[in-house]
Amino acid sequence: VLDTLERLAMEGADRQLSPSAQARAERIADRLQAHDPHLERFTGEHYIELDRPDDTGVQVSLFEHELGVTVPYWHTGHAARAVMELVWSYLAILEQETGWETYDPQLGRSLDRARDLEVVSGGHADMSARLPGLVRGDGSDAS
Repeated sequence: VLDTLERLAMEGADRQLSPSAQARAERIADRLQAHDPHLERFTGEHYIELDRPDDTGVQVSLFEHELGVTVPYWHTGHAARAVMELVWSYLAILEQETGWETYDPQLGRSLDRARDLEVVSGGHADMSARLPGLVRGDGSDAS
């Protein structure tokens, strides 16, 4: 059962961006691309998406009432830390531009960017290491 916020976010993803949301999304996308020229922009009626075409797999999605950063579970060890440092730099821009807090669904709470990098990087690396076993259904890691 979806809670109210999830349902509203899903419904909002189908709406065309309002002029003010479009302007905000364009401004944020411009800032993110100035910060990281590797980001490629894709613009649709309902969103702006920025993707890194490299092995980070990071994706930033800008909607009317929601912003999202997605990171695939394939980074382990130092790579997990490096990709989260990149994400942290994006989150700083997103928070500055919107005044919104960053919510992490894996932690079930808002992030404290000054303190949570280690726990998020570690959790990401752990899940990345465990995921192959979870997909196989045996619960073991790939090593």
